[in-house]
Amino acid sequence: MLSPGDTIVYRHHVCTVTAVRENYFEDRDYFELNALFENSLKLFVAVDEAKPPALRPVMSKQEALALIDSIADVEGIDEGTLTGANTPTLVERRMREEYDKRLKTFQPEDLVPIMKSVRERTARRTHAGRQITATDKRYFDLAEGLLFDELSVALDIPREEVKDFLVERVKRIETAQHR
Repeated sequence: MLSPGDTIVYRHHVCTVTAVRENYFEDRDYFELNALFENSLKLFVAVDEAKPPALRPVMSKQEALALIDSIADVEGIDEGTLTGANTPTLVERRMREEYDKRLKTFQPEDLVPIMKSVRERTARRTHAGRQITATDKRYFDLAEGLLFDELSVALDIPREEVKDFLVERVKRIETAQHR
């Protein structure tokens, strides 16, 4: 059972358990959670509903480093596998559905393919003289923010330093793989 002071991830929000409220609502006990990176966000989760995958411990430092180390090998979402996506509008809709599906797992490793896909799609669009789509921008920013929040806590570094840490580590791994 969680206790006040524990740090957990509820859905994608890194939170601190601030209290356990007994018989708080409809004779049920609730955890009171304060989001660490969204100052005004306070969540109440029924104790009997607080279970994986929606509520889980923050990844360990070793898990965070392993996730970062795997980024170079992670594949983006292959647009060719999206069934029925034979027009640009349908491709965008299917990509949005795929992004949503991965977000709903509440697992940090499912955020990486979203980010990689957006980077790949944006590179292709830029090469063709076009800009990033609003959908891709929104999902990239969301996935990056959620991932960086948890990595910040797991690695015990300020959130503002996560991107530089991640980029540097991935570059070192890619360099070592190409030797």
